[in-house]
Amino acid sequence: MSLGELTGHWSAVEGHGEAAERAARAIEQAIVHLHAIRDEDETVARAMARVREAAGEVATQIGRATSRFEVTGTALVEYAGQLRVAQARAEEAADDWDAADARLRAAAAERDRLDALGATDAVAEQRSSVELHAAVRAEAEAAWRAASEHKERAAELAEARILAEIEGAAINDSLWDDVRGAVAACVRAIEDALVEALAWLGAAIVAAIALVVAAALAVALAASGLVGLLLAGLALLAIATWLSSGGSAAFVRILARTGSLEAALVGGAIAWLRGALPWLAEWLVQGDAGEPVLVWHGALEPERGAAGTPGDHLARLQADNRAADAHAGGPGSDPEASTMVRVTAVTGAEGTTVYRVHVPSTQQWLPGGSAVNDVHAGVAAKLGSGPTQLELAVRQSMAAAGVPEGASVLLAGWSLGGIAAAALAADPAFAEAYDVDAVIVAGASIDDIPVPGHIPVLSFEHAAGAAGIGDPVPLTEDPTKPSLADEGHRTVVRVAPPALAGPVPHHGLAYQLSMQEQGDAPGSHAHTWMALHDLERYFVGLEQPHASIHERGQ
Repeated sequence: MSLGELTGHWSAVEGHGEAAERAARAIEQAIVHLHAIRDEDETVARAMARVREAAGEVATQIGRATSRFEVTGTALVEYAGQLRVAQARAEEAADDWDAADARLRAAAAERDRLDALGATDAVAEQRSSVELHAAVRAEAEAAWRAASEHKERAAELAEARILAEIEGAAINDSLWDDVRGAVAACVRAIEDALVEALAWLGAAIVAAIALVVAAALAVALAASGLVGLLLAGLALLAIATWLSSGGSAAFVRILARTGSLEAALVGGAIAWLRGALPWLAEWLVQGDAGEPVLVWHGALEPERGAAGTPGDHLARLQADNRAADAHAGGPGSDPEASTMVRVTAVTGAEGTTVYRVHVPSTQQWLPGGSAVNDVHAGVAAKLGSGPTQLELAVRQSMAAAGVPEGASVLLAGWSLGGIAAAALAADPAFAEAYDVDAVIVAGASIDDIPVPGHIPVLSFEHAAGAAGIGDPVPLTEDPTKPSLADEGHRTVVRVAPPALAGPVPHHGLAYQLSMQEQGDAPGSHAHTWMALHDLERYFVGLEQPHASIHERGQ
């Protein structure tokens, strides 16, 4: 028996509390700016009068949230301190208990030995020793239980403070908010019914088209012989499975919801794959089972991160993502046979260290390879149920780089790397261990990943370019899961790709150029998002990159 340790990660709790306090300070600063706009009276234009009026109203509304963040942050930080004290006391008590228990066992064994020899006086003395060690052990156990109770009281106090703030805050929903929510729910129900009807209608239309195609193929058989028969059979099989597997229903449903033909085609194809070829999807997912193998890790050349524009910082993120793809600075390993994850520690002038985590994109498109960022990982990320080997490799890399629990991290990646970054942020165990300040991705399908609402998300997508084709990868969400794209903590930047992106604009360097341009454009979503979330500390200071190389484990 052993008393063990008190559960809980005080550093992670403290990190979440500090994040809430930073949010409160950011809100206060925003209110100052809004009040400055409201109180400015030199401009008399009617439009500016409306802007000033709106600024005052917005300042009042967001001011209601300040207290909630302040109280929550302070309560969590204070609880983290009490948890650390309680865990230290419990650890000391557990060590004392183990030592006393060992001495007690030894004394009891010696007492029994002396008793067997009939040494009466010695037995009496040894009994006193046993009682003394038993008392010391009991005191240690009492100290451990006191530490446990200290932790529970601190937790109850923090919970009570937060609940009191939530229940009494002006930001809470009013009766009118509840009414509007009920009406919105009714509207969504009507929308679902209409989409369902459209799905049946679409299936009927596709079935009619299939009959016409079948008739045309039957006429062509006389002239085409066996080749025509084979082609006709394949065409009819594809049409039949498209209808029976749910591909056509998913196509119509997504088209009705999004108005995007590309999204509908991708969603229909995914539904078709799952329905018509479940064995293929399962085989690809099972190919990702197991634990990755860390084959090498080491520090890279240190750098000095300098102040720059929001576009500079965003472009730097994507440049480091591409460096992970190419294994830049590593031991010369093959990107198609292994996987690199980069973790960069950034230490600012005040001595605080934060960590940028760069997850690579798909580099191996054939199944059965040894890299963990391959087609198996891509299918498992969208159709699997557990963490992929790529996500596990990120955790291994962070451990190898010495990232401590509770550290502040920024998760970044593009394509598959962005999907893995969002999935890590959505993993409760990962979010408990680290303070995730933000997720920034490009060309990634993350609208079906439930990233917690306190983690801001910035996502870049290339819309239809000159060739009329958008990046299809951000459209590969699981059609059976709800879309979370409209959640308030998510910002999606959809822009036309630069010319170098090519006809299908899923291109790493093209996204780097788009992120630079959008980050530097005043008033753009990306520029505003970067200014609001104050991530400068992730880019300015002494940078120590650390790379890890992984191979697929069985």
